[in-house]
Amino acid sequence: MLDFSADEIANGSRGLLDEVATGKITGEEEYWSRTDLWDFQANIEGALVAFEGLRPLLQQRDPNLEAQIAGKFATVQALLDAQRVGDGFKTYDKLSQADVKQLSDAVNALSEPLSKLAAAVV
Repeated sequence: MLDFSADEIANGSRGLLDEVATGKITGEEEYWSRTDLWDFQANIEGALVAFEGLRPLLQQRDPNLEAQIAGKFATVQALLDAQRVGDGFKTYDKLSQADVKQLSDAVNALSEPLSKLAAAVV
């Protein structure tokens, strides 16, 4: 069994989001397959699982931050869901510049409060 501290979980969540912001949002990571949104979704889900693990503690210590992070995750997920086709996503080359900007802005908006998670739970 693996044990992780609260700060490792919180920082891991932020790391997954940073990967989205620096690699997946650019569309360059899966240049040939254009399946970046699948990777984007996986990173968001991983960051959300980490957040959910710390959420009860965060609700006790900083309910405003908890609500802010939860709302930002919901926004990112709604934008991703808008790009779904069947059981997957549009290929990255089918996104408009406005779509990419919306996703990027939402990830950046989530990144700010998520960066406060470790300090709030440790």
